[in-house]
Amino acid sequence: MYNYPPKVSEKSIWKTLLKLNSDPIAIISQNFQELGKTYTLSSFLVKKRFVFSRDPELFDFVLRKNQKNYEKSAIQTHVLGKYLGKGLLTNTGKDWLKQRRLIQPNFSNKNIELLHQTMVDEINAVIEDQIKNETIDLYKMTNTLTFNIIAKTLFGNSIDYNQILRISDSITEIQKMFIKEVRKPFLMSWYKVSGQLKKHLQLSDEMREVFREIILKRQTESGEYNDILQNLLESRYEDTGEPMTMEQLIDEIIILFVAGHETSANALAFTLFLIENNENEKQLLMKEINDLDDDFLSLKTLFGNSKTMTIIKESLRLYPPAWIIDRVALADDTYKDFSWEKGTIVEFLLYDMHRNPVYWEQPNSFLPERFEDKDIKSKPYFPFGNGARHCIGEHFAYMEMILFLRLFYKKYELELQTKEMKTIALITLRPVELRGNIILTSPKLN
Repeated sequence: MYNYPPKVSEKSIWKTLLKLNSDPIAIISQNFQELGKTYTLSSFLVKKRFVFSRDPELFDFVLRKNQKNYEKSAIQTHVLGKYLGKGLLTNTGKDWLKQRRLIQPNFSNKNIELLHQTMVDEINAVIEDQIKNETIDLYKMTNTLTFNIIAKTLFGNSIDYNQILRISDSITEIQKMFIKEVRKPFLMSWYKVSGQLKKHLQLSDEMREVFREIILKRQTESGEYNDILQNLLESRYEDTGEPMTMEQLIDEIIILFVAGHETSANALAFTLFLIENNENEKQLLMKEINDLDDDFLSLKTLFGNSKTMTIIKESLRLYPPAWIIDRVALADDTYKDFSWEKGTIVEFLLYDMHRNPVYWEQPNSFLPERFEDKDIKSKPYFPFGNGARHCIGEHFAYMEMILFLRLFYKKYELELQTKEMKTIALITLRPVELRGNIILTSPKLN
């Protein structure tokens, strides 16, 4: 009945399944080399049928042109959802659309730009805390920075440092458990018997209680608040005029914490590595910062095709934190010569799309100037996804990354100790290690 793309042979199935646990990008890419830009993974060992692809036309078909026939797979909606609730990242269907319409206006460019000074203050505070006469974990620094930024832009001064640490630790532990469940689902019975599942669900409950306390406290206070929480509290559904329930509000806040900090932290770490290994680009960035003079942090210079922006975009091309995107077919479907049945999971490897030599010259080289080309929009470039579920935090992420790079290279030098970038593909693509020394070169800037 169906004409699936070329299939991974039974001889190679074990190798593929094992490597999907340990080095998924390598084995998916290798199968593309052997089977073409779209292939099928199916076996008695795998209950679901998977179609892997790096075809940008199929990507556009599934995520945009025929998006009504696809939704996120159970990996996110159920496995991750049981820990994080039904926020924008894990929700699907009509409930997701209802929430998206309610929340998206809160992330308009105008609203995000009101958070400018909060971001600047947090960047200054975190970097200054890391100036030591010893090598530090730079990835830990970027992770702390973006976590603090999302905490302060969400809650303003309604959250203290101890609460931030509790939430951060809980999210880290929950993500580790989620990866175990996804990569080794055959151990699910053991996770239940050993108490691991119960322990992590309790962590989720404790995190929810922290947010509940903050929200209840805010609801009893008077005054003006310039943060995302206040905007969410004041948001109303179009059809009923009602606000979100407490549980839905907590779900959305958890998702904003999870999705709003780790991807940016990873992107900043990768960008620092690329800049420090490309002296010419580093000098061009520093020249731009100096030429802007007192306007180097002003909103009017942040966006557009600046050197800072092209560096970030090229970094996101080479190391997209959202390295893979999946969708499950809600009904049988046909694409060109291929067809597949309802329930088929289609996985798109953005990492390979961004490095495909068919579309990109010198695909593995760091060349920010490529984003100045007029034909750049014709290239397969999707660091924030595509279609209806395009990330609403794109403007937020660009703003915090641009502010960080400009503040950092205005005031500091970096002595990088890590010589080779090694990555690990978990929920997001992250560096295995990034170590170096930060040295203050300019007086404190506010």
